[in-house]
Amino acid sequence: MDSANDNPLKRFSTFWVGLVLFAAFGLAGLVLGIGFNKPVKNGYDEVNSERRETIREEVDKTHAGARDMADKSFERVGAVYLESAPVAVEKPEFILPGSATQLGKASGGTGVKVPAGFPEVAADAPIDPAVMAKGQALYAVCSACHGPNGEGMYHINKTGPPLADSEWVVGPVANLIAIQFRGLNGTIEVNGKSYTPVAPMAPLPLDDESVAAVLTYIRNSFGNKASPVTAEQVKAMEGEKGKPMLSPADLIPPK
Repeated sequence: MDSANDNPLKRFSTFWVGLVLFAAFGLAGLVLGIGFNKPVKNGYDEVNSERRETIREEVDKTHAGARDMADKSFERVGAVYLESAPVAVEKPEFILPGSATQLGKASGGTGVKVPAGFPEVAADAPIDPAVMAKGQALYAVCSACHGPNGEGMYHINKTGPPLADSEWVVGPVANLIAIQFRGLNGTIEVNGKSYTPVAPMAPLPLDDESVAAVLTYIRNSFGNKASPVTAEQVKAMEGEKGKPMLSPADLIPPK
């Protein structure tokens, strides 16, 4: 060993220099490690997060405003309804059962009343094809009980009697109009055969032209041939509206 390198003072100073350098390198590594491990902020995500928060705040404000408006609207509407008195309204084509009008009419008798001056229509009066077409369309409802060809459904489900070759269909027009206005209940005889439907025929709330069209159709279909029914005839029978339901005994006997 070289005696120059065996100097205690030199070894001491070398030791401390090495120790200082080691500490310096360790500190530098620690600092650099912290720096590298620190999460890097993504500018795009940060912007989107801020936008989402802004949108959420605006939506919350809008919902809150809408809720306030709805609450106030309900309060106003409810107050109006509570302060309103109910008013009885009756449609002219259908009088409510049990109403004052219906009870007043019920005291006037039960049979079909033909008013004075009831319009007469000749048996051979021409029939408007448009009226027949309208009547056929309306008859789709009637066919549920009277059959698509007027054959009746009594033999299937004990409902409507036949309209084909029926003396009632080609009989007095006033009967048919009154039945439309008042309904019909009870056993009826058609062509010598009795029918007792399981349910009565309800009055139909149709306008005058519609009643005239469907009656004209059945009076001139299914083997029937009779005069057409006019809206004027239907109008003349308005006094029948609201009266009690008819029975076959209330009808004008067919000739």
